[in-house]
Amino acid sequence: MRLIVAPILASLIMSPVTALSKTSPPKAFTKCAKCHGAVGHGGTRTAPDLATTKMTFKQFKTQVRHGSGWKGRPPKNPRYRWKKMPAQIGVDDTDLEKIYSFIKSR
Repeated sequence: MRLIVAPILASLIMSPVTALSKTSPPKAFTKCAKCHGAVGHGGTRTAPDLATTKMTFKQFKTQVRHGSGWKGRPPKNPRYRWKKMPAQIGVDDTDLEKIYSFIKSR
């Protein structure tokens, strides 16, 4: 029994879908990539590294929906204090969950 189960488990763990989700950004990430870079690591004085954000998913969702000026926002990284993120239109909750999972896996 173990000889049969082990290869099946290994194939599930190493499936192409799992590997792809860790290396490729979700399609909706193209909006983010314009400022935050292809994998969300930010740019020199362009936008912060998303992978190191300390925002919860709820805060991240609010940031995307309302831009960087929302009340109760965690303090900005001083390096980007003059930058303002505009609200992003057309990104649904499912896309936001995929984007947040992607950036946190970096």
